Amino acid sequence: MGKDLRKMTRQEQAAYFKSKDYCGEELKIVMDAVSYGISADYLQLFEDTALPAEVMENMFTAMKEDYGVDSVSFLSNIQKGESGRIILEALKSGVPLQELKRVFQKDMLPVELREKIFPLIQGREAIPEKIGEKMEFITEAVKELKESLLRQDSFIADLRKSMEEKQEIFSAPQKGAEAEAEASAEDDAYYLELEEQFRQAREDAERLLEEREDTNRRLRELEGENKSLHEQLLAQQSLVTELQEKQMKYVQESRNVQWNQEMDSNYGTKASQAVRNADYPGVRAVKSGSREKQNIVSFFRFPFTRKKPCLLEKLAGELDAGQIAEIRLGIEDGLTEGQLAILADKAMDAEKIRELRMIMKILNERGLGT
Repeated sequence: MGKDLRKMTRQEQAAYFKSKDYCGEELKIVMDAVSYGISADYLQLFEDTALPAEVMENMFTAMKEDYGVDSVSFLSNIQKGESGRIILEALKSGVPLQELKRVFQKDMLPVELREKIFPLIQGREAIPEKIGEKMEFITEAVKELKESLLRQDSFIADLRKSMEEKQEIFSAPQKGAEAEAEASAEDDAYYLELEEQFRQAREDAERLLEEREDTNRRLRELEGENKSLHEQLLAQQSLVTELQEKQMKYVQESRNVQWNQEMDSNYGTKASQAVRNADYPGVRAVKSGSREKQNIVSFFRFPFTRKKPCLLEKLAGELDAGQIAEIRLGIEDGLTEGQLAILADKAMDAEKIRELRMIMKILNERGLGT
């Protein structure tokens, strides 16, 4: 052990530690402790120049929190910085030092130490369900204590008033100067004792009021945490609903595309069948020559084969983007070429085209379309 740091000023303490064989980081921690105003009892623990910087940092934290010289000395023997931080966390939670010394082992890994200390921390944490009961108890106790103090103050005031008004009743018989001095001393002792009791009662009341304020503050913090969790839950529910809606829309669009493909396939099959039937002898007997056959094939051509260039020309040159979007939806709805030609009128705005398209779709579904 070096010099007695208690007898040194702050400047002398700083000069003393600078003269010792510290590395740069360790010396900085010691200088910070001196500048912070750490007491000499704590600073004596920095005499060991072999302490790692990480260990000294944990010690300095415990010094600032004033966990006690024994706690800081215990931290100085824990060479793993992470283990020291776990001990600091436990001390902050109110776990007694003796319990920490009981569970700590020198070769224990930080994860093993946390597993041992976690139940001790949990046991020290306040249970939110009991905070309300504790606050109610404290409020009632403070109320009763205040009422008791008021009654006592009133009693003392009445007593003093009566003694002043009727001194002949409360004064002791005259037995000489010595007896009078003794009675006065007894009265003074009695009043001093009463005043001490009142002072102690007021201190207890102030302590209970402070504890109630801390409890109210903790309740407000818990209410804020609960509100934050509720908002997060609502946000997650909204996100899930949005994803479900997108998924349903995607499934519906996939079904519409599949249905259109099946309709086009069936229509092509029927047209091919009509073309093959045109070569049968019965057909040739009714309609002779290649001209009749070409008419049948022309009748069963795919949609838009003949008028598609004209419709595309309208879409590209005459209609705006909103009107073109309605024509596309009409194609997806399965409208005929003639119906689409009616819709492709630049004189109608997109809103009118939309209403007309919906009417055509309903008529087609009921078999009334043309």
